[in-house]
Amino acid sequence: MAIFSSKKKQTEQDTFLLSKDSPFLMQEAYKALRTNVQFSLPGNDCKCIAVTSAERADGKSTTAINLALAFGQLDKRVLLIDGDLRLPTVAKKMGIKKEPGLSDLLVGEATAEQAVQTRKKDNISILAAGKLPPDPTWLLESKQMKELLECFRGEYDYIFIDLPPVLTVTDAVILSHVVDGFLLVVQNERTEHKAVTAMLDQLRLANAKVLGFVYTQADLTGGKRYSSRYHYKYKYGYSYGYGSQRKVQ
Repeated sequence: MAIFSSKKKQTEQDTFLLSKDSPFLMQEAYKALRTNVQFSLPGNDCKCIAVTSAERADGKSTTAINLALAFGQLDKRVLLIDGDLRLPTVAKKMGIKKEPGLSDLLVGEATAEQAVQTRKKDNISILAAGKLPPDPTWLLESKQMKELLECFRGEYDYIFIDLPPVLTVTDAVILSHVVDGFLLVVQNERTEHKAVTAMLDQLRLANAKVLGFVYTQADLTGGKRYSSRYHYKYKYGYSYGYGSQRKVQ
């Protein structure tokens, strides 16, 4: 398993990544989200959780990364997978190698030892997207993907998969049968109600389990479009909320 360490200076993007130096309210927000995820999926077996949104730029990738980092703080064995094989961002946000990654594993061009990178300081492992394939949907719905996740379940306590937006492509929905639940990211004053409704309809048709919503870039009043059970704000203007567990009906 490859070990990665970075000597880069802190960038603006780094301020949005969870760490011991993050603002107090940001840390508390992710602790609340982490606790709700734990109670949503009880048991000691590995939990595989997909993070997605209705459309692009709602903060799903940052949410997936920070949630993985939050669980890493508990000394859990955590794997973060960039499952967005169309517009991957995890490698760039985390400052790691872009390949080999998930796509390379699925087509047999790399082994897990070569592709999975470990950030010791954060106590998490990361699988980047890898080379962009001509048909990402085919790869994600392949038998190899199912087998790969089953293999990882034996090695990790939590697996978080950053997936493409539900309304853009079908990639997220086709994994509903191999993940334990979905976290849906919505952004204050940006994500339209009709988009959320359409996203839930798509997941309902796939019989997917929705664990809750993560509400981003909201103000202290809860915003104009959505309210949330847990709500925090810090000075960067980025806030988080977590809804209740539900099965899409």
